[in-house]
Amino acid sequence: MIAARAMAVLKAVVDEYVGTCAPVGSKALVDHHQIGYSTATVRSDLAGLERTGHLTHPHVSAGRVPTDLGYRTVVSERLSAGRFARGSLTRETSRALDLRSLARTIAQVTHCLAVVSEPAPQESDVAGISLTPLPDGRVMLVVVMGDGRVASRPLIGALPKESLERVADCASELVVGEALAPATEGLGLDAMERRFLAQVVQSTLALVASTGEARRQSSGMAFLLAQPEFKDPDVVRLVADALEESDLGLSQMELADEAGLMVSIGQENPDERLQGLSVVAKEYHAFSGVGYVACVGPTRMDYPLVIGAVLAGADRAQAILDPEGERSPV
Repeated sequence: MIAARAMAVLKAVVDEYVGTCAPVGSKALVDHHQIGYSTATVRSDLAGLERTGHLTHPHVSAGRVPTDLGYRTVVSERLSAGRFARGSLTRETSRALDLRSLARTIAQVTHCLAVVSEPAPQESDVAGISLTPLPDGRVMLVVVMGDGRVASRPLIGALPKESLERVADCASELVVGEALAPATEGLGLDAMERRFLAQVVQSTLALVASTGEARRQSSGMAFLLAQPEFKDPDVVRLVADALEESDLGLSQMELADEAGLMVSIGQENPDERLQGLSVVAKEYHAFSGVGYVACVGPTRMDYPLVIGAVLAGADRAQAILDPEGERSPV
């Protein structure tokens, strides 16, 4: 807990640094922000905030820049005060007609990378399996899920039509209507057919798993990479890999409020590759499940703007997928 005057100075430093990406001195704060204190008083508070770890001093003659703790202190104070009205941001996002255009709108508003996930499909039993020979000698596996989704995959291996029918029948007996188990034994099959049955069961497992993954729409990578923090190509590569591979660490983040908002700043990110960034995310509930809207940007992001855009975006994503106002039981 820091004193009110020091908090006012810290907020001014954060706002100034967000706008300039340059170390902030006492004169700039007095000139650009109506904080009502003299330069000497502000200079003393800056030194005190550095001692408490809220600011750092990159060079001997330079001003201060916020640390992760400094950003966290200001963001938490503003969250508790509820200063993230959706207002005009709601009007902006309401123009989006699908999740792709919603991600693009949020990126344009925030100048961050915006990510919008669809609710992950629910796990489904298998309703049917078929095997069809292809002209190139491979076999097409088609799996029909219990909820009507269809997935397919070509398999390597050439078997006579009668053998394919026996393998498909055995595979169906093993997995249709059941929670899939990697059983590979089938009655009445020869050694070659049993080996192909194992491939069919393994591929069916993979197809069911892939249809259960949530799809993501993203936009704004160019905005992210245009920030001064990303001049180092090695940093860009690490960040790009992390964004491609992970769920942004959302499953390990703590909620910032009971409504499902998450804010992870710098070193708070569970993925080390994202520890130079901040992630702001909000869950939304549609009839088909739970998805999220997120923004990824430098720790020097405009948190009030980004949080407001994420809140408005989550509302819009829910409306797009759940236009009748139905709510998922989750």
